[in-house]
Amino acid sequence: MILHKLVVKNFRQFRGIQKIRFVPKDDEQEKKVTVIYGENGRGKTGIFRAIMFCLYGDQRLSQDSHVTEKELSLVNVAELHATNNPVECFVQLDFSHSGYKYSLKRTMLGMKDKDEIIEQRDKVRLTQQTAPGNSLTIDDPREIGRIINSILDQRVREYFLFDGEKIERLTRASPEQRREVAGGLRNLLHIDALEVAIKATARLQKRLDTELEKKSTGQYAKIINQIKQNTERHSQIETRIEGLETEISNAVEEKRKLDEQFEKIREISDLLRDRNELEDREREIQDQLSMLLTEIKTHTGRLSLVLVSDTVNTIFDHIDQRKKRGEIPSEIRKDLIEKILLDQMCICGRETLPNSEPYYKIIEWKHRSNEAAIEDFMLDLWRILSAVKNHYGDVVFSAETLLQRYAITKNDIEKVRIALSELNSKIGSSEREDAAKLQKTRELLEGKIIQLNANRAANMSILQDLQQEHEGLLAQRKEKEREEGIKNELSRRAALVFETHQALKEVYNEFTQDIKTAIGKSATEFFKKLIDSEGVQTLQQIIVNEDYSIQILDRWEKPFLANISAGQRQIMSISFIAALAKAAATGDIFEMPFFMDSPFGRLSNEHRRNLIEHVPKFASQWILLATDTEFRRYEAGLLRKTGGWGCFYILKGEGPGATRIIECEIEDAFTFLKDEGQTT
Repeated sequence: MILHKLVVKNFRQFRGIQKIRFVPKDDEQEKKVTVIYGENGRGKTGIFRAIMFCLYGDQRLSQDSHVTEKELSLVNVAELHATNNPVECFVQLDFSHSGYKYSLKRTMLGMKDKDEIIEQRDKVRLTQQTAPGNSLTIDDPREIGRIINSILDQRVREYFLFDGEKIERLTRASPEQRREVAGGLRNLLHIDALEVAIKATARLQKRLDTELEKKSTGQYAKIINQIKQNTERHSQIETRIEGLETEISNAVEEKRKLDEQFEKIREISDLLRDRNELEDREREIQDQLSMLLTEIKTHTGRLSLVLVSDTVNTIFDHIDQRKKRGEIPSEIRKDLIEKILLDQMCICGRETLPNSEPYYKIIEWKHRSNEAAIEDFMLDLWRILSAVKNHYGDVVFSAETLLQRYAITKNDIEKVRIALSELNSKIGSSEREDAAKLQKTRELLEGKIIQLNANRAANMSILQDLQQEHEGLLAQRKEKEREEGIKNELSRRAALVFETHQALKEVYNEFTQDIKTAIGKSATEFFKKLIDSEGVQTLQQIIVNEDYSIQILDRWEKPFLANISAGQRQIMSISFIAALAKAAATGDIFEMPFFMDSPFGRLSNEHRRNLIEHVPKFASQWILLATDTEFRRYEAGLLRKTGGWGCFYILKGEGPGATRIIECEIEDAFTFLKDEGQTT
């Protein structure tokens, strides 16, 4: 999909009819970069909003979740105030896809009723080129929606835009991050159809098992009932976890709003920044503690050997001493001595008559000999205990190392919590009364979030136990069916549905795991191209975990997400979404334009240089929405050198509620762009 031209009329800040071309007048396809330049509040995001409204009829973006409907008027407010008549607002987008050209126009009417703005959707029309010189006009909104979704699925529209909120969600270990990543995988790779099939077979399996339970007796009926109860319990726990994650998200969002209010109190802004960094560090260390605890649990069985070490040593020494004295194995086996006494003849031919000297010697040997089975057992035990003793050192060393690491990590988190407590005291003891109230509310929220996370972890553990129990019950069911030869029609249908459900789950799990691995690998490749030299030395790879959270590992393969800088977070987010887009593309070039809102704000010069050099190589189009503080002569010079910069626009304020889109020649940009550090 290539965007050619955007025309807006009375849309948001853009009063009257205004235009933006995304392809130069000479239609050079290699000139794939468009820069839209303006101060904050001049309508940069409004350009993206206009495209989303035109394509899908969207009035809200994901970043609008905390904005009321009244604040989201699409019709230009200045034009509404200037007339008592209805105001026409429209967006027209010209684009091409797979060699065909399209023009889509969506219209809205607005009017002012006292202090209220009323908006009503009007017409939507798509003109589609069917052949050179021929076109087809479509007015049916449903057919238009089908065509647009076949070109660019509505579910992936948010992956057009990199904004601060998306970057924040992707680089925080939270339920929002997991949902964002899981949603991206499902939407971009179209695996939701498989999820629907899995749910459908699960429902059918439940219905057939209920029927089978009614018609079965004995142990088989009991097993079917246990499977049913396990499945219901599993579903209840999953629902509970979803509810807890929603509560966590709401609490985190409420905490974010409090922090925004805190940010307005300038005298404690530095403390707030330090606190956020410490909280990130606390979460990271907590993850490390959880990993260490899991590792310690795996050592529990081996450590039990240490508890019986004295007994093991005593038994080993006793057997070893007898072995050294020649008592084990005996010089002559006991069964041979019994035969000599019975035959009254030694193997050398000498008689062993009762009460003779040879007889008494044989009796003495007999007392020193052992049963063959006992001797074999004692020798086996001696060898086993010898191996156990040889591993004492390794087991103890491994356990001590783990415990030391756990103690150090535990000490680290305590230090962080003490530092957090001190910071909270400073923030809460501010002379500002509102800061004290906010701090108290925040502490309550923080406690709530900790408790909710603990509840979620506990329920996840229950879920794992239920899954293990479920697998055991399924094995019992299969065995019972084999033993009792259950082959009636209902059981065959139930077995077929069960096997289908299991196969679909295996396909889904294997596919998603492969995709997670591939996306992690691809994201790492992008990251290493975009990150600065210091980051290349410190950071090794991006991974997608089982629970869909994303993590970055350092060169020692330890989780490092909480420690990376704001710029590294931004590069990580861009790398991850680029990897998602690559997975959905048919080739190395992404088949959708990349919008980046304020792309350079948190980035160092090296990061900016890497971004400008590499993004045009993998994006079909790159549209930069930049401010004067991040797009300067330095960035413009780098972009010009790529040879891919085609169009440049300035968003200029013309009074309240009005922004003018001004097209400029690229060379003219250098006359008013600032140098690094320049403020006027």
